[in-house]
Amino acid sequence: MRDMFLFDQLTSVEASSSRVLAGDRPDSFSWDHLPELPDSSHEPRFVSILRHHGFSGLRMPVPLLSRYTKGRRWSSEELDRCYEAWRKGISLTLIAATLNRNPQDMIYKLLKRCRQEGTVFSERDRSEGSSNWNGPVMRCARELFEAGLPAWKIAVLFRVDFEFAEKALFLGRPDYGHRKKNPFSICTEHKQLVNEQILAMGTVSIRDALDLFAGEGRLTRVIGSLYPRASVVSVESDKRTFARAMQHVWTPQTTWINDDNMNVIGRLLSEGRRFDLIDLDPFVSCHIQLRRIWGLLRPTALVFITFGGEYRRSFIGSNRKAIAGRYGFSAPNLSNREYLETVPSCFLGWVAEQAAASAVTFEILRAVRYPNNCRFWLRSERVTAGSADAWLWKMTTKHEHGSGWRDLRMPRFREVRAEIAQARESQLPFPS
Repeated sequence: MRDMFLFDQLTSVEASSSRVLAGDRPDSFSWDHLPELPDSSHEPRFVSILRHHGFSGLRMPVPLLSRYTKGRRWSSEELDRCYEAWRKGISLTLIAATLNRNPQDMIYKLLKRCRQEGTVFSERDRSEGSSNWNGPVMRCARELFEAGLPAWKIAVLFRVDFEFAEKALFLGRPDYGHRKKNPFSICTEHKQLVNEQILAMGTVSIRDALDLFAGEGRLTRVIGSLYPRASVVSVESDKRTFARAMQHVWTPQTTWINDDNMNVIGRLLSEGRRFDLIDLDPFVSCHIQLRRIWGLLRPTALVFITFGGEYRRSFIGSNRKAIAGRYGFSAPNLSNREYLETVPSCFLGWVAEQAAASAVTFEILRAVRYPNNCRFWLRSERVTAGSADAWLWKMTTKHEHGSGWRDLRMPRFREVRAEIAQARESQLPFPS
């Protein structure tokens, strides 16, 4: 029944969008001319939440439907109107409301169109701002978000910048990243299988391990099962996630710390601690940690690194600027596809620079490019400063967008995902 309801609403919205594109109204890209959809167009729980918070009279120009509903195809006319509105400086939130389109998907289309037209995509002067975001709005928005309403639709409801709404809602969650619904969970399963494979290879015998974004301790459990005598320091900053981790039974050699991992890194460096394995698996970024971990490694060690959410959201202009500032990769005009194919090598080249500065080199044991992140499994060696400089010169190269790792071989997840089924069939931790 619910699927039929969603189908009916998507069909009616598609017809509504067609009327907008046909120009039935004098100015289709105007808040005042957006249609007011009836309650029957929305999932009842969202209407109930709005009423509960005193927003029953709020204009609802887009259907309030749960996340991950199937979208409709773009028409050439719709894309033309989107591009025209962007050129006129209309806010991306308003364009999204008019077309009933996720603004992130719109940006992807606009990036491609701008490249074709020889123009430079920008979000400047196309924001609704955040002046409407106050205490009552924030409380209502958070309840809507937790109930499953997409952040961009919440931005439309309250007429605020969609990126502002996303950051406020995602980062406002006390355990962001640990319990949120994740459509890429199959990628996480593959990543954990590779973790087991690399550790089981025995390239480095693990006596001491440091898990800096430990979550609820999935990798910590793998280490404990393969190396039961290993000392593991697991760090998790979120209190709720930490509390859930404490519900498990851990080996006596496992030490859990509920603190910011940069504080822990500082203490471990001052104590002269050394580790055979350091894992950095952030939801967003670990660039700060990557500047400091190298002094914690033993002469030969494993380093697992995830290029996280900053990679997945790199089609957004402000995120590309952040990546340029962090890793020196400046490519604002690349298409989304070219950017996602190029930025991993630049990220790894920057990592190599940080390692070489501490007289550390590494080899890539494996690398996989997932839809929402990139994962690198490395084996490091401590060397002389001169050897590190020579290694860096050999393994990295300068190009028009900055510097990067030479000849990075990094299969996409779709090329390796069959390994999950193979592992299940063989009942082994991972296929050899």
